[in-house]
Amino acid sequence: MPIEEKALNSALAEALATEHDDLTATPEETHAGTSGKRCDIQIRSRSTAGYYTAVECKIGHGESQQRAAVTDAQRWLPQPDCWGAVAVCYPRELADSTTQSLVQRMQATQDLHMVQVDRDGPTSPWVVGGPRDLARLASDASVSDTASITRILGEAIVAASEKIDETTGVELAEVLQLPWEPRRNQRLDPRPARIACLLMADMALLQHRLRRERLVAGLESVMDILHSASSKQLALLDNWERIRAVDYAPVVDPALSVLRRLPTEHGTEEAVLSPLLTAVLECAGRMRGLQLDHAGPLYHQLLDTARYDGSFYTSTAAAVLLAELAMPTRWIDDWSDATRLTELKICDPACGTGTLLMAAARTIEARYRGDRADLEMLHLGLVEDVLHGFDINRHAIHLAACMLTLSAPRIDYNRMNLYNMKHGVDADGDVRAGSLDILVNDAGYLPNFAPDTSQRRATSSGYAVETPALAGRCDLVIMNPPFTRNDIRNRSLAPEHRRRVQRHEVRIAEKTADPAHRAAIDQTSVRTFFTPIADLLLGRTGTLALVEPFTACTSASGKAERDLLTDPARFELELVVTSHDNRRIYFSENTDIHESLIIARRPSRKAELRPTTFVSLAENPPTASGARLLAEAIQCALAGDLTRLSDYGNLATRTLEQLRGKPWNATCFYDQSLADAYDRLAANPALAMLGTLAAVGPSGRRVRDAFKQSKQRQTPDMRALWRHQSERQTKMRTTADAFLVTKPGRADYAAMLWNKRGHLLVANRLWLNLTATPAVYANDPLLGSAFSPVVPMNARARKLLSKAWCVWLNASPGILAFLNIRQKKLTYPNFSLDGLRSLPVPASGCDLPTLAAAFDELADQTLASLPSMATDSVRERLDQAVSEAVPGLDPATLAEWRQRIPLEPSVNNQREPLQLG
Repeated sequence: MPIEEKALNSALAEALATEHDDLTATPEETHAGTSGKRCDIQIRSRSTAGYYTAVECKIGHGESQQRAAVTDAQRWLPQPDCWGAVAVCYPRELADSTTQSLVQRMQATQDLHMVQVDRDGPTSPWVVGGPRDLARLASDASVSDTASITRILGEAIVAASEKIDETTGVELAEVLQLPWEPRRNQRLDPRPARIACLLMADMALLQHRLRRERLVAGLESVMDILHSASSKQLALLDNWERIRAVDYAPVVDPALSVLRRLPTEHGTEEAVLSPLLTAVLECAGRMRGLQLDHAGPLYHQLLDTARYDGSFYTSTAAAVLLAELAMPTRWIDDWSDATRLTELKICDPACGTGTLLMAAARTIEARYRGDRADLEMLHLGLVEDVLHGFDINRHAIHLAACMLTLSAPRIDYNRMNLYNMKHGVDADGDVRAGSLDILVNDAGYLPNFAPDTSQRRATSSGYAVETPALAGRCDLVIMNPPFTRNDIRNRSLAPEHRRRVQRHEVRIAEKTADPAHRAAIDQTSVRTFFTPIADLLLGRTGTLALVEPFTACTSASGKAERDLLTDPARFELELVVTSHDNRRIYFSENTDIHESLIIARRPSRKAELRPTTFVSLAENPPTASGARLLAEAIQCALAGDLTRLSDYGNLATRTLEQLRGKPWNATCFYDQSLADAYDRLAANPALAMLGTLAAVGPSGRRVRDAFKQSKQRQTPDMRALWRHQSERQTKMRTTADAFLVTKPGRADYAAMLWNKRGHLLVANRLWLNLTATPAVYANDPLLGSAFSPVVPMNARARKLLSKAWCVWLNASPGILAFLNIRQKKLTYPNFSLDGLRSLPVPASGCDLPTLAAAFDELADQTLASLPSMATDSVRERLDQAVSEAVPGLDPATLAEWRQRIPLEPSVNNQREPLQLG
């Protein structure tokens, strides 16, 4: 007789409770006196028994059973004491009657299908495993709902800040040391008021937590203040001053400063404080010992300065993924020794609001296998002794301190290691460049002058002046460095201070003691200072984990940094993860460029140098729990089991010889066979780099500096291919689309550029899913804005070579080569002149007249866009000409490339990772 689902639920609950002494699991039962039922299983942690994770189960693995389990699990999420929900599907054979104990069978099964569920449905692919895996998934479901907290607080903060008038806004900007810079056609700058409201909301959350845990005597409840206080402002001031008298200065002081600046009037009470306190109360029940950062996304959404200071917020999911990959179970030998774990040193030299630091702490706690009674001691030790964060932005440090306090309200601030790094020129005339000064702490930067490199650390009484002494001591440096030009990052400084700081940064780059560090630093890009900083901070057995723009993996300008990461005396480059998921191409929430995660470890003297693994993601999970599952899948793949990674993407490996001194082109492709194909193409002796055979340039930016476009013919008659209009550029032969006018004062410069025009023009940026022709030929030589001219050095064969290369660059090998040199964004790439010069093209060993003849035959035929190239008869004829003219390229190989290229997510730009026709 088949076993009923209710019996299976009871057996699963018993199996869960038996294997995990920290959990209680209660099967479905009817409440006495009511017709209401519990969910199939409630899972609770003994330390936080007031909340549960709902588990809904079905028998069978089919799609209908999965949908039903998800729908049932979602029903419990609105309940105030439900932390999260998980759907489970039993294998049908578990329901078959046998003599074996059902609990024993449940304990042994590894065929439970399960997924965490939110109000929109499954948050990741379904996982297959046993009760232990379910317990971990349920625990993740109970992690604070950072997305909901961000949304609720964000809406309230925006609404409240809009009620703050201009006069108060200017005063808040002064208090917070923020610029007051209304945008064009706006009277108000909303940012100071928004940050002020965020600081007050976080302070109210801390008040709620401190009162609940009875850590500060005499505190009122936030609810009583909201509904009963005659003056919410005075009541909050009184309560926050009580907290300040005990401790918590880095969190309380900025909140008190802004609260005191608000007008004492009815508008402040009802329009500003009421919505903030209402949102705090709504979020308080969701915090549950906050393990992840909700302030990061709010801070950057509200301040909206990332494009100016390069401070991109690392998403919660990416932070969890990076921390889990950096600290796998093999990272240390003993995860049960809480004392040893609190002796670790983890640093983020550009910490922002502490997102990565909090994710690192959470990962260590999840790995911990010791006495559960020591978990609180471990958590406090992590916050006080292990985590170190540096940032130039004091408001970010305030929020990082608040986040860590919410997770550990018993913290001793005199042991917290959050540093507000000096950036600018102080009252004594000393010049500082934030974390960049770490590079010269030992040697100094002026002869016979030992600069004061001390920084300001958040302590119980405010900010203490001392030096962060971490060089050579860190076990993990985890970071998402600011990604912007230095001149943009320094715009917040006064002009005279800006120039001094920029000169100081140049001196840092020049005086850094290590030649490899000097080579890796591009003085115009602040990001490039940070890998050398990490190298200085790490100990002999440390790990570097960082978020990088994928351009750093491929561009010519990033070569020295890649050389540093592949120096076998310094690092073993273990892992590079790149997102090809067109829904989430990034790991930083407020950017639109493709990014990669990099894990590099100090080399082990005992083990052989292993190849580097490159993971290409078609599924980049948006949630923390999904990120943890992906991290587990990647770790299994590193150990040789690829089955779990197949739900997310694929991988390839590269030896040190393949990486050292070269672009890491594996990051450019989802289909790694295309990366291998390019490597074979580049090694073809019949080909040469374009820059060795032709002048490539000027860049579009230089043309725009010298000329502006006109619709009317000018004298002299100068013309250009200004735009890359996909609907216009569908044939290899093209014509000008703009007349050029020399800008005032640029006549000599414009004349010099005009002499560089060419018949062949190659795109310097394009949308891959719309483009048909990345290279075009004009009968009359032209300049370009979205195109750069190519002028063969062989003047006598200039037209023949231009036509031959135009055919090649529009055929499958040429398109493959373009894909290999992409920068900034995979779907809408930029091509630097250095990248264009590196394109392999047919040289003297090829039948160039055959290619030129193919151009004459096909130049005016319409080519399909790249996503349709597999069925494009004209592209096929181009490939046929290439196979006849270029040794080593046969029709079958080119046909395979022609089929595979359109399947690349970055080429077709499809929003779903897989679509079956």
